[in-house]
Amino acid sequence: MGLDINFRAARKEDLPALVDMLANDPLGVTRETPLVPLDQRYLSAFLAIDSDPNNELVVVEHENKLVGMVQLTFIPYLTHTGSWRCLIEG
Repeated sequence: MGLDINFRAARKEDLPALVDMLANDPLGVTRETPLVPLDQRYLSAFLAIDSDPNNELVVVEHENKLVGMVQLTFIPYLTHTGSWRCLIEG
């Protein structure tokens, strides 16, 4: 039996769960602030990512719960005859 997961673009209403996820590890707990209401800098960062055509913030859902995320940043390069590359974070 396969794992039922869904990938989709992140939405603004996902932010509290995403920040909780970021804060839920030894590094994140020292640098993230998952308090409600969320620090407005998270919203500003989300809006900047969301409005940039070279960025995608993708969430992973399992049984209607967010279980992961990844940020994809597409970068033009001069190498390989002006190719594009993708930086994967998260």
